[in-house]
Amino acid sequence: MRTITSLVGATIAALALVGCAEEATPEPAPATAADDVATQEPPAEPEPQVFRESMGLFRATDPATAELVALLDTGVAALDLTLHVQDEIVVSAEPADGAAGSVDLRFFFDEHEDRLLTINVPEETLTLGDVEAQDSLSTLRGVFDVEASSGSGVDYVLTLTGEVPEAESADEERCGEEDELYADAEALADDPGAYAEIRERWTDSPRMWWAVKATAHSLAEYGDVSDSMATACAIYW
Repeated sequence: MRTITSLVGATIAALALVGCAEEATPEPAPATAADDVATQEPPAEPEPQVFRESMGLFRATDPATAELVALLDTGVAALDLTLHVQDEIVVSAEPADGAAGSVDLRFFFDEHEDRLLTINVPEETLTLGDVEAQDSLSTLRGVFDVEASSGSGVDYVLTLTGEVPEAESADEERCGEEDELYADAEALADDPGAYAEIRERWTDSPRMWWAVKATAHSLAEYGDVSDSMATACAIYW
């Protein structure tokens, strides 16, 4: 009887020890929705694709015009544009719409003043060419929220929301490629359908691409090559 009693006592003691061990290792609490939210990182917003283009002459026949308008219609635009702010684009220092410190860019279509594309842009995003250095080409660069506007003769109002880094270019080097420029300008004047193929050859030189398009327009409309290359490259000569 003493042996049985000892065995029973030992068993009870062992069970007590197991119970204490289980109590000392509590089960982990179930994950909650709040925990899931805390561990999930917000998805990174994709970098906007930058529309880098030389907006030559802003004729209705220039595909870049339609591409720009289509982009503006999406409501967001990352732009790095090379512009000729003199004949083709008229800058109004007194914006018809938009905030203080902005300017209106008025783009002529087919030389008819009643067919304008007017875009209001923050003045800080527009870098005008240096007249003293005989530079007529300018840039418009930035990431913008775009609002269509039907008042005051403005089609779009752009609000700056971010920066676009300036891309490296081979403008200075390619300004020596006079033969290539005229060959591509003649090809573009003869076959507007070759636009995309010819543009691909000048992606590293926005100034020369502007000159190609301007020269092609002059050839098609007036039969001469104009002085567009000098306009694009005078600062390097």
